[in-house]
Amino acid sequence: MIKLLKKFIKNLAEENSKTFGNNRLDCCDLNKSNNSNNKKSEKNK
Repeated sequence: MIKLLKKFIKNLAEENSKTFGNNRLDCCDLNKSNNSNNKKSEKNK
C-alpha cells in the first residue's frame, strides 16, 4: 500500500512539473496565467 501511494505521489509530481514547470506554485503566479488566458478568450469573442 505504501509503495502504491509513493508511486502515485511521484507520478503526480511529474505531471505537475510538465504542466506548471519547475517553478514554485503560488496563487499569484497561477492567477497571472489564468488571467492572461481569460483575457485572450474574451478578445476572441
